[in-house]
Formats: sequence, structure tokens, C-alpha cells
Amino acid sequence: MNGLVVGTLMVLGMAQQTDTVFPAEGATSLEVESPGGSIVVTGWDRSEVRIQAEHSHRTYVDVRRRGDRITVEGDARRGPASIVDFTISVPRSMSVSLDGMYTDLNVDGVEGDVTAETLQGDVTVKGGAGDVKASATTGKVLVQGARGRVDTETAAGDIRLVDVSGEVVGESAGGSIFFENAHPRSVDVGTTGGHIRFEGVLDPEGTYYFGSYGGSVLLVVPEGTAASMSLASVHSTAMTNLGGELQRFPSGDRHQVNVNGGGAVVEIETFGGRIAVMRKGTEGTVGTAPSRGEEGWGDLGVSIQAGIQASLRQAWESSRPYGWHTRPAPDTVPATIRP
Repeated sequence: MNGLVVGTLMVLGMAQQTDTVFPAEGATSLEVESPGGSIVVTGWDRSEVRIQAEHSHRTYVDVRRRGDRITVEGDARRGPASIVDFTISVPRSMSVSLDGMYTDLNVDGVEGDVTAETLQGDVTVKGGAGDVKASATTGKVLVQGARGRVDTETAAGDIRLVDVSGEVVGESAGGSIFFENAHPRSVDVGTTGGHIRFEGVLDPEGTYYFGSYGGSVLLVVPEGTAASMSLASVHSTAMTNLGGELQRFPSGDRHQVNVNGGGAVVEIETFGGRIAVMRKGTEGTVGTAPSRGEEGWGDLGVSIQAGIQASLRQAWESSRPYGWHTRPAPDTVPATIRP
């Protein structure tokens, strides 16, 4: 049968709901695009794909098979697709790519690679052994329990990394970056106007870079952590008590500090904020140490956030094909799968 129809339509008042289930049949990746709404993808222990969506009567859901890829997008008989809220279940081994404009993205329990990018909205990725790329221009990013490489980026929102254990790369123009119960093999993160707070374990053979233009950097690690550190703050001080007594270092110079025989290679740089590397349980002695969602420790560089955000928005919108167009719509139900 050509153009196999796999969707069902239920009419609930003014809203419509698509609910489609079909065999994965060797598909290894899922790609979803949506200009607005939400996309929730969950891994399950079945060799099937289920696609549920809530949308207006004007919008239909188009599902296509392209080789080993399944592509999903909302479309409309006239004009652009309106708001679509997707709830999708896939085999855990699948890779997932989500692309939204004004869209919240959520992925949970997927073991393959995950890419989730949105212009305005929050991105949440939980679990997984594959590589994770999570990007939000104006929203927040949360990655939790990822064991592969993690690459995160925001223009204005915070980045939160919980229980991550692979290689971590992150960049934010105006948001802060927070690590909780982290044990990454390596870190390379920077922010222009926000703070960085790392709570976790440093790999003795790992390499770590933390940089902030206007904010401060606080590392909280277990007692006995061995590290070779390079600490540099242009306008403020640096301090550490990993070696026992609290050591303070003046601004303007780069300070080389080996503690407990040396180990993890740690570089920390700031322009306007303080640096503190503290034993767990003693971080309160630092003073106004930044915590998640808390202000303090300086705001140098935040003023350029609006310009960066505007530039990113313009670049993002120009790279997306969404626009006014008309496509032939399915004659029956608003979800089809095509070869």
C-alpha cells in the first residue's frame, strides 16, 4: 500500500488530537520540527514509535520514513503550522533530533545521541549514554544523568548540569552555569555575564576550564582532591583551602597552585568576579558565594547580553525554513507515514 495511513484522529471540542503507532522497522533516528508548542520524547522498551499530538483543526502532522530516519513535523493546509504539542515514545536505542522556534523540548530515557535546539523555550535532557547537544537562545538548559559528551549553549538562560559523567562543553552569553553532583572526565565552559558553580568530583587525569567575564567561579570538591590549578582574576581575588589552610591570592596575576601532590589540571579565569576552590562543607566561608538562581559576585559584562541575544535571534531565524507556504494535505487523517 502506498502512503500507508497510520494515524487516528479524535475530535475533542475545538481541539484535535493525533495518535499514531507504527513499527520502528530498523529506524535508528527520529527528527522532529515544530515552530511552537512543546516536544516530549521518551524512550521505551518496545520496537514501536508512538506519536501523539494536540493541535488546531488547521494543522496536521506529517510523518515520513527516509531510509533509517523518521521525520515528524506539523504542517498546515494554509499558512504556517500553528502550535503543536507532541508526545512521542521511541525505542531507547534511537537517536533523537528536535528543532523548535518557540518550543519547549524534553527528552527522557533515550540512549542514542540527542540534539535539541530551540529559539525561545527550555530544553531538558535526562539520561542517556550518547552524545547530547542542547541549545536554547532565550531559555534554560538542563542536562541530567548523561554519560556521553555534553555540549550546551544559551544566550540568556542558565545551564544546569546534574549527575553528568562524560566530557562537558558549555557556553552562555548572559546566564550562569551550575554543576550538581557532577563527575565529568573533562570540562570546558564559559559565560559572559553569569557565574559558574561546580559541585562534584574532579578526575585525577582530567582537564577542566572554567571562565567568566563578569561573574565569579566557585568549585566545591571533596576533601583530599588532588589538583594542579591555574587561577587568574583581573579585578578580584582568588582563594582555595584544598591544601588545608585558606590561601588568598591577589588580583591581576596568574597563580599556579598544586594541592595534594597535583592531579586534575584546572584552569579558572575571570575578569570581574572572584575565584574560590573549596573543600565540600566549607564553601559557606567564602561569603556571598553564588548558588543556583542567586545574584551576587558582580555583573560585569551583562550589558552586552541584549546585543548578543539579538544577533543570535537573527541568525537563528534566518537559518530556519519556516514561513508562509501551502502544501497538499492528506485527505483523511492528519498523520501519515510515507516511504
